[in-house]
Amino acid sequence: MSESLAAFALRRTAGAVAVCVAVAALTFLTLHGLAPEFFDDTRPLPLEMVHYLERVFLHADLGVSTFRPFQPVLDMLGESIPADLSMLVGSMVVGLLAGSAGGVLCVRRPGSLLSRLLQVAAAVLLCAPVYVTGMMVILLFAPQVGPPVPIGLVTVDSYVGLTDDPVGWMHALFVPWLIAGAPLAAMCLRMVRATLPEVTDAEFVRTAHAKGLSPRRVTVRHALPVALPATLSLAGAYTPLLLGNVVLVEAVFGIPGVYRLIPGAISNGNFPVLQGIVIVGAVFVVVANALVDVALAALDPRVRV
Repeated sequence: MSESLAAFALRRTAGAVAVCVAVAALTFLTLHGLAPEFFDDTRPLPLEMVHYLERVFLHADLGVSTFRPFQPVLDMLGESIPADLSMLVGSMVVGLLAGSAGGVLCVRRPGSLLSRLLQVAAAVLLCAPVYVTGMMVILLFAPQVGPPVPIGLVTVDSYVGLTDDPVGWMHALFVPWLIAGAPLAAMCLRMVRATLPEVTDAEFVRTAHAKGLSPRRVTVRHALPVALPATLSLAGAYTPLLLGNVVLVEAVFGIPGVYRLIPGAISNGNFPVLQGIVIVGAVFVVVANALVDVALAALDPRVRV
């Protein structure tokens, strides 16, 4: 017997919190084992770990940077988290929408030139590293570097916050979204192309056709929602890789995300910052997967069993 959507969401939220706590504990133990001299050894290790988890999750205290400007880690990360969230959410939305639309076109026009071109593009995007793709786009199109084909939409080091300038925010992130979300779009296209034909043979789809509905409406309103759960599951599983792509694209386009702090934190042994970065990444991935699971439960009640 399946539970209600609210009960499922509550249970999934509790699981997400547990995973975040486990990741924070594992991060603490790993860094303590690598460099115990940077930690307080006046207390037993289990007690020190519990104290750290209490500070992080009950008081939102990630410690203080051990190098200048000696800021609280949460303040340092808080300045960059909006850019990371913008990139992660935007690239996932772009990947899902573009991939689903491409998959529907391939199913509706099998064997056509458009279908073949989309499949070739998907294969190329799955193989091409986003870092290389981003660099090629900048060298070919960014006006700042004197390219052969200047396109004003391709910009570098131009990120502004959403609340400061919504148009500038969209202008700075549109191309990075496309590049970071391209591999996800390719995977979603293949998933929709594989699952949608199975749904189109179902009895309820044939009934919709018999009622005189247009093929496009039958596909979008009846068949696609049934095929989407598999695609959403794929997107949730792909989130860690998507986060890695976001980090690389941020580096290429000069977007000030959290992970620009990693090289300095590693070279300086700034362990509070490293711990904070790992926890932020874990929260991103866990929350994204939880949201995908809740969306799946809303689309397909069988997930709640």
